[in-house]
Amino acid sequence: MMSTNRLHALTTPDEVPEMCQFDSLMASSGLTAPTSPLDEQTVLTALGEFFRLAGTLTRIPTEKDDTFVLNGNQDRLLVKISGAQEAPSVVNLQTAVLLHIAEAAPTLPIPTVLHGTDGEYEYDLAQADAATARVLRVMKFLPGSALSDSHPTREQISAVGRAQAAITDALTGFTHPQQDRILVWNLRYFPILRPLLEEVADPEDRMLGERIFDAYAECVQGRIPQLRHQVVHGDFSAHNVLVDGSHPEYVSGIIDFGDTTRTAEIFDVAIAMSNQLDADADDPWHRALGLLSGYATRRMLDDSELSLLPIAVASRSLQRALIARWRAQQDPSRADYVLSHAAHDWTVLRSIGTTWSPVVDCIYSINESLST
Repeated sequence: MMSTNRLHALTTPDEVPEMCQFDSLMASSGLTAPTSPLDEQTVLTALGEFFRLAGTLTRIPTEKDDTFVLNGNQDRLLVKISGAQEAPSVVNLQTAVLLHIAEAAPTLPIPTVLHGTDGEYEYDLAQADAATARVLRVMKFLPGSALSDSHPTREQISAVGRAQAAITDALTGFTHPQQDRILVWNLRYFPILRPLLEEVADPEDRMLGERIFDAYAECVQGRIPQLRHQVVHGDFSAHNVLVDGSHPEYVSGIIDFGDTTRTAEIFDVAIAMSNQLDADADDPWHRALGLLSGYATRRMLDDSELSLLPIAVASRSLQRALIARWRAQQDPSRADYVLSHAAHDWTVLRSIGTTWSPVVDCIYSINESLST
């Protein structure tokens, strides 16, 4: 076991070619093989060696890594060990983002990354003959309940949008050698997922998916180079936002920076909005538009980008539905977790359809009301 400072291969990956095979994208994203769970005693031994911590571990279901809650210390702690296919340099990107935000905007409720007894933040738990590192990090556990389990008011969902904008503000100007890593969750690579539609059983759902891919290709894909880009959270979902109704800002925690990357800012907003679509409401967009209104009070989106938002939102929902099904087949041990995060995507996609002009009008109305 050793500090990972000497492990970082800080080279920027090559851009994925337009006709890149689906398997190449998944391999670059670290999703082509299951990660064998580390046994708890190995983790406890490392915690004692590097952090002088002890206690009881409780495993938390995740997409591809090993995550535990550690109880028995002064603070409740979160213990994360990267997946076997995740490069140490990518883990370092996530750590660097958290440290940067903590310095640039110290009041934002993000996890505090703890350093070990030698001052490092990352440690390799892999065996000496392992092909890749398994990077250990420890963070303080944040209070609050998941936004996905809450029923926010209009003002509260607006506060979620403001919190997302504050994170983006804090990351403005941040750079890292792995910021342009290839990641399947980056919406710029959405067209590569199209072959997964062949596995969708319902013909009407397949047709709906085809219309979304066509709209993205026609309206979004060619515009990507002109969109505003920066490093963003990358997964501002209702599962990664902790809330507390008694908290002055409502948002009590912003967690899971595992999809941090440099991409179009509007894609990051679309991710958050897609998680607020409500198929059971008379207007499935009402919470998503409330989040956008909060975001725009702090960071106005460019008028030329606004018309792309509904397509990007629908693309994110379809992206999540397709990847979740594929992931569940590839790694059955994590199927419950990945499918739970995409359980309602097809229902939502059916509810919003592909007639987006009224939504665009609402988006422009929000923007105009805030610019006057």
